Amino acid sequence: MKKILNNVLLICLLVVICLCFAACTDKDTGTVIPTSNEMQINLEEAGYAVTLSNELGGGYSGTHLTAKKENEYIEFYWLDDAEACDYFYNLLDGLYPNSNKLVEMENDGKFGNIVFCGSELAINASGIKIVEIKVKV
Repeated sequence: MKKILNNVLLICLLVVICLCFAACTDKDTGTVIPTSNEMQINLEEAGYAVTLSNELGGGYSGTHLTAKKENEYIEFYWLDDAEACDYFYNLLDGLYPNSNKLVEMENDGKFGNIVFCGSELAINASGIKIVEIKVKV
């Protein structure tokens, strides 16, 4: 009887430990791109000087956010047309050849057409979270 009680207690303890570890996992396992207003708030709260504009240049339309704090920066474009992605990707690549991250998404089902680059700290402060999945081929 004592052996059965010990086994039951051990199983209960293992279940509790598993539940604790499951509760500690990140619930947002997908990529997160905040809206322009959310990103502006996040960056301003982190001490960045933020500019939000609908004037993009190059004859393209959308929204452009820039944020800077000392040597940290982010530039983000929400674009109305996928054709604009390459233009702004190349523009940012030329302006920031050593950026920590330069990303382009065209016709994404969730985020639409976006292009951005920035330093790691600024990207993190903006609220962007990118889940990178590595696939072995």
